[in-house]
Amino acid sequence: MIKRTTYPVAGAAALIVSALLLVNAGAGLSAPNTVFHRLATLNSGSTPQFGLVRTPDGTLHMVWQTGTPTGGPRGVASISISAGGKIGTEVQALSNWDAGIPGLVAQNGSLEALFGGISPGNVSGVWGVTSSDGGTTWSAPARVSGGGPTESLAYGSDVTAVLAGSTPIMTLPQAGNLVVQRGLGAGMPSSQVNDTAHGALGGVSTAVDSATGEAVASWSSLNANADVIQGVSPSVGSPQTVPGPLKNSVVLAGRDTGAGVFAAYSPDNTHVRLLRYGGGSVAVGSRAGTTAKVLGVATGIAGRIWVMWGDDSGGGIAVTRSNKAVTRFEAIQHFDPNSFSLWRLAGDGRLGPLDLIVHQTPNTKASPLRAEAQYARILPLLTATLSKTPIKNKKGKTIAWKVVVKVTDAGDAVPNAVVTLGKTKKSTNGSGIATFTVQGGKVGLTITAPTYHVLTTSVSL
Repeated sequence: MIKRTTYPVAGAAALIVSALLLVNAGAGLSAPNTVFHRLATLNSGSTPQFGLVRTPDGTLHMVWQTGTPTGGPRGVASISISAGGKIGTEVQALSNWDAGIPGLVAQNGSLEALFGGISPGNVSGVWGVTSSDGGTTWSAPARVSGGGPTESLAYGSDVTAVLAGSTPIMTLPQAGNLVVQRGLGAGMPSSQVNDTAHGALGGVSTAVDSATGEAVASWSSLNANADVIQGVSPSVGSPQTVPGPLKNSVVLAGRDTGAGVFAAYSPDNTHVRLLRYGGGSVAVGSRAGTTAKVLGVATGIAGRIWVMWGDDSGGGIAVTRSNKAVTRFEAIQHFDPNSFSLWRLAGDGRLGPLDLIVHQTPNTKASPLRAEAQYARILPLLTATLSKTPIKNKKGKTIAWKVVVKVTDAGDAVPNAVVTLGKTKKSTNGSGIATFTVQGGKVGLTITAPTYHVLTTSVSL
């Protein structure tokens, strides 16, 4: 019988190679070459200060409130990040209005920034400005409130917005309550969704279950002294309390395909779990030295979810991505955006990498210190296991080795990855496997796949 062995490293049962160094899963990678780029000046605070949306061409768009106390014209501004990661030019979409923090949706080839505000003519309501050219130019404001509860004190509301199928859903915290409007314009229905026990709220976030079209909102309830998640459209679901210490702001994300809306939480400010609205959670992990003061999630590709957490006490930010089933995670990467105050973590990973938006006050010598949005593109990690089987001659002497390389991502096979072992290059099959015949000795190993970190090391056979 031919003996089959698995190549050991540092006492491990298998060779596990990450894109940056040799680790066991969860050991805590560092990515020192990651650069954070300033996007915009924002207000401080853990509640959402910007709206994000990804358009079909792969561009990520962001809108935010300008004016006092951030300086500059009062109104709404926008910026875009191309599919290739290039940051565009900041555009003032609206000036000289008393505009609240805007939400953003994309439909029918246009962007629509939605905000509660007061016009220069002192008319309050919920308004929208549209762009049909990718955010280069924006229309004059038009009223989008439908009547009913949406009109009450709407000028004081910060808007979050999502697209559920073809229907825009706006969530507006008003006078301590959460009002939801389905659709834009006169006659569109709106209603208050929170009960008395979960009122006096703030920090609203929204996401959509791509399998059912349900819109789900989160907020911090002062009455219940808890962070809450609740389905808000097309019907109102049951409030679900987020476990762990009160964070005053919960970021939500749905999957690009498949059921579920998710939020990250920590039961002890160290260990992180991913909660699914409606029931159940899965362990994400922890990183020594990084406290889960601020947590975020983002939609990934092929049903995956990105999870981020960090602090402003020198621990930096930890980032990882789930498998397609959202049951296990890659090795944890670590980044340092140099935060003086870390406010919020969000982003979008629908292209494969995570376009990470860090809302923070940077640790600089500038005076006065101002909060801002910073951007970095985070690549996911590959993992490879190697096993070898001796090839023997008729006398029983080992003359070569059959080496099987399996490439995975959080346990999912990665097909069409290019594996170079020594001087031989092959692509992995549908099971993520490439097979080689190697004479032995020390050989180099390099694995590449689109949108992933390059994995490179050497192995002795």
